[in-house]
Amino acid sequence: MSLTAFLHSRHGRGFASRARIEAHHAAAFRRFRAQVMPRSPFYRGMADLPLEALPRMDKARLMAHFSAINTCGIDRDRAMQIAIRAEASRDFRPLIGDVSVGLSTGTSGQRGLFLATPRERRLWAAIMLGRYWPELWRRQRVAFFMRADNALYRSLSNALVRFAFFDLLSPFEAHLPRLAELNPSVLIAPARILALLAERQAAGGLALAPRRVISVAETLSPEDAALIERAFGIRVDQVYQATEGVLAMTCRLGHLHLNERWLRIDRDVIDRATGAFCPIVHDFTRESLPILNYRLDDVLIPDPEPCPCGCASQRIARIEGREDDMLWWTSATGPRLVTSEAIRTAIACLPQALRDYRVIQRGAVLHLWLDGAAWGTEAALRTGLAAMARRLGCTLPELAFHHGLPPETGAKRRRIRVEPETPVSR
Repeated sequence: MSLTAFLHSRHGRGFASRARIEAHHAAAFRRFRAQVMPRSPFYRGMADLPLEALPRMDKARLMAHFSAINTCGIDRDRAMQIAIRAEASRDFRPLIGDVSVGLSTGTSGQRGLFLATPRERRLWAAIMLGRYWPELWRRQRVAFFMRADNALYRSLSNALVRFAFFDLLSPFEAHLPRLAELNPSVLIAPARILALLAERQAAGGLALAPRRVISVAETLSPEDAALIERAFGIRVDQVYQATEGVLAMTCRLGHLHLNERWLRIDRDVIDRATGAFCPIVHDFTRESLPILNYRLDDVLIPDPEPCPCGCASQRIARIEGREDDMLWWTSATGPRLVTSEAIRTAIACLPQALRDYRVIQRGAVLHLWLDGAAWGTEAALRTGLAAMARRLGCTLPELAFHHGLPPETGAKRRRIRVEPETPVSR
């Protein structure tokens, strides 16, 4: 299985048609209902149900039924204790038997557990190494920046791969000497960390020469992608991975595709004009903790154009963000989705470039935080946003401008978000 996964990721061109994808999913679900669902106390009585008739899952429901859903006989409270102890001690080595346990908070702040058996860890490593290993004949040095380590990630290590974990809870500056000594051939980090490293590289404070740069865990904005690519001289790849699985990866041409070889992803469309949807995930590789009919609150924008790489798996134009962070403005026909791309375009047209920004909607007021030399361009931004609202046929909310950046509210950076109404200092 792992060798097949490696070869598919390395040399496969993907499915040639939608019909082949659907046939592959049907066969995968037949195997899953016969071999995996009977081992789950929660699902064993549902193995004859159609996929869409299974209970709709989200993080809260998965955690509420965790002990019955998983096939390893692992108690949720015990797993949570081990995961919290690892988070507190920053020692992520303890396992339950041979099963690794991880804790995810996500952008919503809600805690979720995930499991990975040795087989699942090998499969994940085979997919990642097959797709992103620069040269098979050279030993690779992988720098991995993440909030928490896990045996799943350390499964990348082998005789040809030196894997180094960089803890995001440690001070950024403390990582730089070790990173320079490692001089990674593969650099994996959230977009904001890659942007910080790119700024340091451009200023001459680093001299890294990675062969692969991979953005994970956060939405990669066009401005961050451009900064990173200029600094390191190579394209940025993306891996869209959640607790629920690896949902999408960039192809050999750099376009993001849903990971339909290993998952079936249905759509809960929230905006017909753009096709924006929340993914409903069915993962046929996750046997320890079955993920079936699981709705994520991420919003994806599909790309209707076929990819020149030849793979028929759905292309994704961009990961828009959390459903709760979507901007809905009033229009004559009802609420209208205002995409992050529309906001970024208005900001990109300013006469002075923004170093960074935040757009936060609180009630009927849109707060704009401007960092760097662009302070003083409020009138131009107001004009640009008003023109954008007219094109979309909606009403521009009241605008409030602020200097600098607001405090971050979570572990992941969200440049555009929605928050409850609270007083804001000017």
